[in-house]
Amino acid sequence: MRADAPLSVRIHAWLRGAILDVELVPGAAIAEAEIARRFASSRTPVREALLRLEDEGLVEIRPQRGTYVARLDLVRIEEAQFVRQAVECAVLRRVCARESQGALTRELGAILRRHADAVARSDVQGALDGDTAFHRTLVQASGLPGVWDVVARARELHHRIRAMAVPELGTGRRALAEHRAVVRALRAGDVAAAEQAMAVHLARNLVLAGTLARRHPDYFNAALEPAAAPTRLMHAARPR
Repeated sequence: MRADAPLSVRIHAWLRGAILDVELVPGAAIAEAEIARRFASSRTPVREALLRLEDEGLVEIRPQRGTYVARLDLVRIEEAQFVRQAVECAVLRRVCARESQGALTRELGAILRRHADAVARSDVQGALDGDTAFHRTLVQASGLPGVWDVVARARELHHRIRAMAVPELGTGRRALAEHRAVVRALRAGDVAAAEQAMAVHLARNLVLAGTLARRHPDYFNAALEPAAAPTRLMHAARPR
């Protein structure tokens, strides 16, 4: 982000990243005064940023009570999986209809190698970036790059699940194996196998969401009370 971006835009970007990467946990209270101090600002740009985040479904502003990181919603996570499966399997059909996928599979192979290196180093952000690069490259190869906006919005509802699952459940290697299965099917020109591998991969988000909901019920919207104020996590998160 440009250093001369408006302060509310910079605050929004920082908070958004901290929420999606679960540096601010679902249900956590957000202290406007602390954020204003961090950015040496008044509360006005903080409130502007929070209003944008509310529109994006990432925070809940409760009059007279405070502002909280939005909890995860299992129904919305399932809806996102439905959209992703419909779109990304259609993407694979378009890709497989092309005469050759040699250049694409070589590019995907390079992404997988970087992804594998990140997993081996326990680099959570690198693993998440590898996942994003893999799916974005496939969408772009379909010849319909604008479809990525649809996929990216749905992926956002899965991002916090992945950000928790990679370090806590050790899912990086399994995701990598599922990506490799997609690439093997593409190399073979087997569209049915590619779709099946992608469907299995995307369905994993629902399985992981269920596991995390059992481990952290207060992170999901079945809980009624906000989580404790995130003092430790707020200090762990850094302006971006």
